[in-house]
Amino acid sequence: MNKGRLLTSGLTSPKRSVSHQTLSTNLKKQNMKFEVYDKAKWHYDSKDMPKDLPAIAGATHIAFFVRWCVENDLMSREIEEDCAEELQQIKNKELDCRDFFFDDMDGVLTSNELNTKGKQFAAAYYHSDKTKFAKKFGYYLADYDNWVKNKLGSQYNPDTSYFYVENSEENYNEIKEICNKRYSEFLKG
Repeated sequence: MNKGRLLTSGLTSPKRSVSHQTLSTNLKKQNMKFEVYDKAKWHYDSKDMPKDLPAIAGATHIAFFVRWCVENDLMSREIEEDCAEELQQIKNKELDCRDFFFDDMDGVLTSNELNTKGKQFAAAYYHSDKTKFAKKFGYYLADYDNWVKNKLGSQYNPDTSYFYVENSEENYNEIKEICNKRYSEFLKG
């Protein structure tokens, strides 16, 4: 993997951020549990984050999942309304989803950003090996780690390798295949 190609595409989105407080209120109205799935800060502030990389490198794996959610229409109505232009730019490959994740989602993936199907899938698949689904099929962070391991072979380092994953179409498409498979398994029950 080329460490030098981790920087963003240079495309930017307007600094419009959907309020987490507003979304939390709406979630309570729907009687659904609020959940934080992942935060970029948990990765770029970790002791394992290589000092030679920008903070955005700690969010590539999250942005791949967010992009997959965007492409599969799993984002919340509020995100769809407030960020319609940015979502279309992501679908058209005109906006780096990491930029969207930092600028419009504050670097945090929560249940607030997803619609009902998205929440159900993320709760079952994204970060925990303890869900019924994960025990049977696997979960995103383990799938991602296994993908990185296979990609790097003997160069794999369990503490730092995922930081060096290039934010490329090729890599995204490989993760997309994994997410598609897991989503299909999820829908089958």
